[in-house]
Amino acid sequence: MATGHGAQQILETSAVLLPPQQQEQPALPPIGRRHVAEHQHQSATTASFVGAEPTETDRPNPAAALAETPAADEPMEIGAGLAAEEIPLGDIITNFLPSQQEEIREHLDDEGIQQILSEVKNFLTLLRESDIKLSPGQGRIPTPSLFGRLRRLSVTKDAETIRKFFEKATSFFSAVNPAQTQNTGCLSTMLNSKTHITNFANETEDNLRLLAGNPYLKQITSMCNRKGVPDPVKAAEIIKWDCWKIDGTFSLELFRAFSSMMSGKGLINDQAQVVEMLAWECWQPDGEFSMELLRAVSSMMSRRGFPDKDTLTAMLAWDCWKIDGKFRIELLRIFSSMMNGCGIPQKEKVEAILAWPCWQVDGK
Repeated sequence: MATGHGAQQILETSAVLLPPQQQEQPALPPIGRRHVAEHQHQSATTASFVGAEPTETDRPNPAAALAETPAADEPMEIGAGLAAEEIPLGDIITNFLPSQQEEIREHLDDEGIQQILSEVKNFLTLLRESDIKLSPGQGRIPTPSLFGRLRRLSVTKDAETIRKFFEKATSFFSAVNPAQTQNTGCLSTMLNSKTHITNFANETEDNLRLLAGNPYLKQITSMCNRKGVPDPVKAAEIIKWDCWKIDGTFSLELFRAFSSMMSGKGLINDQAQVVEMLAWECWQPDGEFSMELLRAVSSMMSRRGFPDKDTLTAMLAWDCWKIDGKFRIELLRIFSSMMNGCGIPQKEKVEAILAWPCWQVDGK
C-alpha cells in the first residue's frame, strides 16, 4: 500500500530526528523556608502529598493538611548565615515598568513607596541567595515577567497591594525547592489580571507555603496558566487521587499528560472525570493500557481539555496508522508532535501527507 510505504519511510526518518521518550524522573522533595533580610520564617515541614487520606471538609485547614502529611527528608536551608550583598536602589527600581519607574522616582519619599522598595529588596535578596532567576518578560520592554504582571496597578494608588504582593512572593519562593524551580515563571504564568494580583497579595502565608511546597508545582501551575493562583488545599488534594496511581504508585507521567491537556484550563474539578476517561477501551490497542498512546493524544490536546471519546476512538481506528496491517504508535507520535495543541487531525490531511513521494527513498 502506498500509504504504508510512505509511513514506513517517515518512521525511519523520524528515528534520527525524534528524541527518545523522556524517562520519568522522581520528584525531588521540596525544601523548607529560608531566612531572608528582615523576614524570620520558621522552617516548613516538607510534604509528600501523595497517599494521605482526603479531608472531610470542603476546605480543610492548610496547617492541618501539612501536619497530616508524612515528613520527607530534613529541609535544606539556603542562604542561612550568609551576609546578603546590598542591592543598589537603582537596580531595584529598574525591574518595574518604565511608567512605574517614573512614578516611583516622583514619589520616592512617600512612605508607601519606601515600603514597596523594602519588600522588593527582600524578594530580590531571596532569589539571589536561592539562585532563582527572574523570568524574563516578553515584548519590546525587557521587564521581568513578575513585575510586568503589575502593569494594571499604580505604585502610588495601589501601594499597599503591591507591598503585600512582594511580601507574599518572598514567602512563596522561600518555600519552593530551588532544585526544581529555576526562575519565577511558576508564579508569573498564573497571574493575568489585577484581581489575580490582589488575591495573591491577600492569601495567607500558610496557604502559599502549602502550594509552593507541592512537589508537582510545575504541573499545577501549568493547569492554572493565566487562571490565577489556585486553592492550595485543592491543589494538594488533587495529587492524592487514586486515579494517578499505577500498580499502587503515583505516576508522574500520567499526571503530566493530564496537566498538559488541562494547561490554562484550571485544576481538574472531579476525580470521576479522570477515572471515566482512563477507562476508555481506545487506550488499549493491544489489550493493555498504553501510556505512550495517552501521551501522544495529550500532546495533540495540549491546552484544549479532554478529547471527545467518539472522535478519538474513530481517529485511532484509521487505516493510515497501520503499516503491514498493524497499528504503529510511532507513526501517531510523529503526527501528535506536529499537531501539538491543535487537536485531533483530519484523516484526509494525514493520508495526503503520507502519500507524498518525498517520503520514498529508492522507491520505498
